Amino acid sequence: MNLKLRSEAYYNALQDSHYAIEKAFISRCFQTKMEKHYDNVKLRLHLIDSLYSTQMSKRHYGLEELAKTLSQYSDEKLMLEAHNYVNNETSEIVDKVFTGKYGYNSVGKKQKAVSLISKYLYFLTNYQFPIYDSLVKIAYQDAIKELKDKVIYRKITDGDFVQALSQLNQLSEINNFEKLDNYLWYSQKLRLESYSLILSKEEHLKKLRQKIKN
Repeated sequence: MNLKLRSEAYYNALQDSHYAIEKAFISRCFQTKMEKHYDNVKLRLHLIDSLYSTQMSKRHYGLEELAKTLSQYSDEKLMLEAHNYVNNETSEIVDKVFTGKYGYNSVGKKQKAVSLISKYLYFLTNYQFPIYDSLVKIAYQDAIKELKDKVIYRKITDGDFVQALSQLNQLSEINNFEKLDNYLWYSQKLRLESYSLILSKEEHLKKLRQKIKN
């Protein structure tokens, strides 16, 4: 089964999962409008950080600073810039957001927030922006083995992940960032035997009990 067919199978397998429920919940929050755009953006970031465990809340003032940056732009403007960026067009706004540093850690070091921002744009564009995180980095290495010498990027970094995943999306003929992300994420969850979001609560409890018995 090739990448495209597996992506379809994984996408269908996730439709009734707890992952899908949480994903739909975040999406509804992107449709809700608050009086102040900053509050709207900050609420979304808190929710994504909590459900996707991006660790941004552990930085001092990280979520506040990122919310301040993103809220400079309307949803419509940022969506347009994100779509253009995916289609290999330059965007000073997207570049600025991704290269910016937000909050600081316990030793006062400021850091970028590429993973959280990519997830924010993923939901803002209705799942048509690639997600970047540690699982995707590993899954990408496995996925490109099937494409052999067709790919330009042999690994992905926080500076070139959009271009690399856009190319994988096309070469695999998946042509859908939502299904591509589902495939990359699901494949690693299976590899790690981490079933908490994949299975129902009852099925997950059953797995845990079987593991204890063995």
